[in-house]
Amino acid sequence: MPNKVLIADDDFNHLNALRIRLESEGFEVYCAQDSYNAVQLIQRENPDALILDINMPAGNGFTVHQRLAKMENLGSPPVIYLTGERSERVEAMAQAHDAFAVMYKPCDSKEVIANVHLAINFRDATEAA
Repeated sequence: MPNKVLIADDDFNHLNALRIRLESEGFEVYCAQDSYNAVQLIQRENPDALILDINMPAGNGFTVHQRLAKMENLGSPPVIYLTGERSERVEAMAQAHDAFAVMYKPCDSKEVIANVHLAINFRDATEAA
């Protein structure tokens, strides 16, 4: 059974490019273009890892992450933040939300895939311990 990854990004071209690359690596991919739909998909599909854009309509990646923390049935899928905003605020917020990684746009899809693999492996090792 393939690992599930949710990508939430309001940039359709970026979202679609990541989806194609992740699917070519064997992941089952779910996509949302805003925070509201991201939360709905996460509740329904319970993905193994999340890639969240920070700036999106109907909230942001941090808002999605906060909502997930309140949902006991989901466990804690690792979160990779994806943003074009390079700032201390982003770094501080990502650290405060216990993000697995922060990646900056434009990013190399190979690096994204490597981080997704690392995040899922880390989660699996943590849950097994």
